[in-house]
Amino acid sequence: MQYYYSGKSQRGALPIELYIRDVNFFRYNWHPECEFLLLLRGSVSLSTGGVIHPLREDDVFLISPNHGHALISEEKESTALVLRFAPEIVSELEPSLKTVEIECSSTRASRGAPRFARLRQYAAQMMLAAVSEAQGAHFLTRGAFSMLLGTLLSEFPTRPAADAESPRDRKNMKAIKTVTDWLEKNYDRKLTLEAAAKVARYNRTYFSSFFRKNVGIPFYDYLTRLRFRHALYQLNNTDKSLTDIAADCGFADLKTFSVYYKKMFHEPPSERRRVLGERGFTRAEENERIYLDTGDAALTEKLRACAQLAPSVPQPLPPIEQPNSADLARIADLCGQIMKIAGAKSLLPYTFANFRHETKNAENGT
Repeated sequence: MQYYYSGKSQRGALPIELYIRDVNFFRYNWHPECEFLLLLRGSVSLSTGGVIHPLREDDVFLISPNHGHALISEEKESTALVLRFAPEIVSELEPSLKTVEIECSSTRASRGAPRFARLRQYAAQMMLAAVSEAQGAHFLTRGAFSMLLGTLLSEFPTRPAADAESPRDRKNMKAIKTVTDWLEKNYDRKLTLEAAAKVARYNRTYFSSFFRKNVGIPFYDYLTRLRFRHALYQLNNTDKSLTDIAADCGFADLKTFSVYYKKMFHEPPSERRRVLGERGFTRAEENERIYLDTGDAALTEKLRACAQLAPSVPQPLPPIEQPNSADLARIADLCGQIMKIAGAKSLLPYTFANFRHETKNAENGT
């Protein structure tokens, strides 16, 4: 079973998409949903609005609708919990919030703040409940989602939403998508900024700044990262030689690919190939999302810790204090008084004397 939930096509279910996946090295996205991201492990850079945001373990970030963005993994294994939901979920309940965006981005200095801890808690609780087969688990998912939205709206600042439907914005989105689609189809060829500008129907000088402003990184940096993502796929999923991988993905030569790989992962690609050779290849479609398995014990423990559901250590029971001889004598006297009140006068002398006798024997160890 995988950490994945989608209620978009289920009658009566919460219309969200929730999953945990390995972060691809680079992919540019643009969609109408809000996207809440919690980095569970690893290190990534999130590019949006022309700004790079470094994210580390336990950081959260809320991406507004129709904002182009890309996750750039800085490690071989980075894992993120992603929640996508339509902004209409909020505006249907609060019409006044139809044209606002929420500013939510943790940093090294703020990630430990209680409000961010609560967001991690609710997101993790949602995921654990969503994949649970327990009766009523969907109520837990819905409840945690409501708490997450409530925290975002009550404890984080808002700003007026950009008009994503303006003709200029539509033109910009179309131009970026046209160029990124073209690059995706032709990354293995020799490409230039001039050629990309011609595809976008802009002059070279304007297109260079336009691309960087909307994507967050320069054109050639994007192209190199795109080629590197395809090279990583081939490295992980084929038995091609490193030389062939470099050539197939548009790198000038093996040295160029190796230098870039070592810069990113602090080891040569031959080391990655050696490790993969020992355990075999994991086949996957190049553009498919790889969702994490619920059998990943370390990941499950991480979620439970975020959700504040980690198993507690059993506390030992306090030792039972043994009564001393004086306590036993007082107990005996009390018993005698109780029996007098109960009217058991005929049994009292024998019972009381017998109890005192047994108590005295106990003190003498006989």
